[in-house]
Amino acid sequence: MYQICQHKNGDLLLVIEPQMSDPEDPMFIYDGGDTALLFRNWDSNLRLNNLSEQTRSALQNADEILVIEKQDECVIRTYIASIRFVRSVKSLIA
Repeated sequence: MYQICQHKNGDLLLVIEPQMSDPEDPMFIYDGGDTALLFRNWDSNLRLNNLSEQTRSALQNADEILVIEKQDECVIRTYIASIRFVRSVKSLIA
């Protein structure tokens, strides 16, 4: 489960559940469609399905996204993931 929000200044924020490992050069991989991939490290990736139209529009104009891993109300870790645009996210997942 995830949530993507946009701050009033335009910055994007992705809230996810805590993962087992630390991120290494995290990247948010996106193709403009309804699916994205958060690459955290070679052993940990998250598929984000059903992105809303509003989220898609915001992602088109962004260079990075702040990722917050939290459990209940406790923030476990935060980091910045650069946004990388690709031709097809689904082909990378298959």
